[in-house]
Amino acid sequence: MINLDFKEKTALITGASRGIGAACSLLLAEANANVMISDILDLSETEQKIREKGGTVKTYNADITQPKEMEALCKKTKGIFGSIDILINCPGILSPMQCVNLTPENWKKGIEINLSGAFYVAKYASEIMMKQKSGRIIFIGSSACITGGGGVAYYAAAKAGINGLVRALSKEIAPLGITVNSILPALIDTEMLRERRPDPEKRKECINRIPVGRLGTAEDVAYTVLFLASDYASFITGQNIIVDGGSTYK
Repeated sequence: MINLDFKEKTALITGASRGIGAACSLLLAEANANVMISDILDLSETEQKIREKGGTVKTYNADITQPKEMEALCKKTKGIFGSIDILINCPGILSPMQCVNLTPENWKKGIEINLSGAFYVAKYASEIMMKQKSGRIIFIGSSACITGGGGVAYYAAAKAGINGLVRALSKEIAPLGITVNSILPALIDTEMLRERRPDPEKRKECINRIPVGRLGTAEDVAYTVLFLASDYASFITGQNIIVDGGSTYK
């Protein structure tokens, strides 16, 4: 019988204020992990839900695009809980715009949040994990890296960069007992999708593109995260796993 119990494990989740990041935080706390949740946005709603379930949680507001803030976040997490056993990186930004209309500033911001920030937090978390000789690093990517979807070039490009980061980092630190993987969601009913498609009828039209016949949920992604974070996934590393109801290759 599979039992996903993370007692005495510490999970650091960035982008935890809403959506997939919030769902991962809540499920890990319910599975007895200590959780440090971080975001540049307000974390009180996620924190309250975790506390209502009896979970152990600390919050730390930080900007994923600032290396020093990511270093401080990782040090703070280790200082409070004694380790970082699981890192889940969830921040993302997507503002649909044709490539010809993108400014250099738009591009830089999109790459910094969607790709560079993933590197910054992984760098400092992996330094701690390497000393422990154990750990799980999981990035939330996107199937846009395959399809070119998402509505803006920096998003697809950055998420493709996540795939390369996963492969490179996994080869470097697998011998130290640390796995590195990413999940590539598509058509998940989160705030990002609702902001992109505010009309409920337009969101329903997306279902026609999904073989399983429904939009995905943040929990669909979060349960995959929990498996990859567990000991059951110790032989899985360097992988980019699509969670999309079958839509990417339809």
